[in-house]
Amino acid sequence: MEPGRLIQVGPLALSAGGCVGNTGLALASLGIPTELVASAGDDQLGRVLVALLATSTADTTGITCLDGQGTSYSIVLDVPGRDRTFWHHIGANAAFDGSGVIDRMEAAARLPGADVAGPQDTILHLGYPTHLPALYADGGAALIRLVGAARSAGATISIDVAEVDPASEARAVDWDGLLARTLPCVDVVKASVDDLEAMLPHRARLEPIAWADALVELGAAVAIVTAGADGLYVRTAAAARIRAAARPLRDVLPDWANRELWAPSLATRVLATTGAGDAAAAGFLAGLAHGRGSAESASLSAAAAAARISGRPIGEAYELAASTEPARAQRSGWSIGPDRVYHGPRDKEA
Repeated sequence: MEPGRLIQVGPLALSAGGCVGNTGLALASLGIPTELVASAGDDQLGRVLVALLATSTADTTGITCLDGQGTSYSIVLDVPGRDRTFWHHIGANAAFDGSGVIDRMEAAARLPGADVAGPQDTILHLGYPTHLPALYADGGAALIRLVGAARSAGATISIDVAEVDPASEARAVDWDGLLARTLPCVDVVKASVDDLEAMLPHRARLEPIAWADALVELGAAVAIVTAGADGLYVRTAAAARIRAAARPLRDVLPDWANRELWAPSLATRVLATTGAGDAAAAGFLAGLAHGRGSAESASLSAAAAAARISGRPIGEAYELAASTEPARAQRSGWSIGPDRVYHGPRDKEA
């Protein structure tokens, strides 16, 4: 920044972002019926946000504009050759406590025919509890209540965590303890290596697969850890834990128990990396929604991330996953299978 100077820059790209704008809209683009639930402000930015979301096929009736609140936004400084910087304003997200999600699940359970196709066929994906103070306050009481309600309804529960700002209140949260109380009811948890190092600094410098092991040890049925250009890693729990998971996992238990998988990056060019992790989450959940197994879901996850990075439509992820062979990678004990995913030395199918 140079005071007093006019500096020419490129055009402004305004888009719906975060978990709702990235993962939610990516799921809709992948053909998955999607309901978006979030808190926005009643300001001009909130109206723009609702209009942006309404251009998709997703159901936006769960977007609540709160009186007197400003809408959350981030300014992403994406300088060529450097990692991104995010300037973030939490806005109305500070009030999100998950109660609106619980209300919608309870309403769905009361609909005619809910015993045939109700919450038990729903995947609840919660994005960034690390950025939602009302969820992690009081020892995470609201987060535990939301996860418990979803588990009681029979929904498949997915959580995507995000990096903790060292200057925020979230830094003081006992994330080890909160994850240990929450993940035993969570089917899928996704995080990047950077996210985990910020949340759990005392465990820093672990390898990606070791981070995935740690999340499974804390109780998750399935852990996905993204590692940038190195792709993503999937670790699943033992059969006893999968039997206690949601129906899409336990119904095909042999394909989900004791898996150790690595899906290298499929991106052939890098246009932008913002939102790649959210797209990866959408790809994995789309695989789960279609009844695909662990390896197929991991491959679709990598393909969705690659589509986002390369600037391709997310809907092309299915074709990308089916047609692209990952580069041969030298990694001791890992071998590639016919499913185009690498199997680790502890994978039961290795």
